[in-house]
Amino acid sequence: MTANEIVGQLLTAAGLTVPEDEIALIAAGYDLQRAGVDALYAVPEARYVDPALRFRADARIVDWAG
Repeated sequence: MTANEIVGQLLTAAGLTVPEDEIALIAAGYDLQRAGVDALYAVPEARYVDPALRFRADARIVDWAG
């Protein structure tokens, strides 16, 4: 499957209608973007790490320096 086909399917799945010339522009960078995302998951040590900071409404500030 070509990058154009993959990008077209992804855009369709997202409910977006994009002209063919724009799909070609997006597809031009798809392989590099896909490799970058794959590299994020290629680090075994990070497999179970939560990559996002979370807002906790019940968090309290503790003065640890005083």
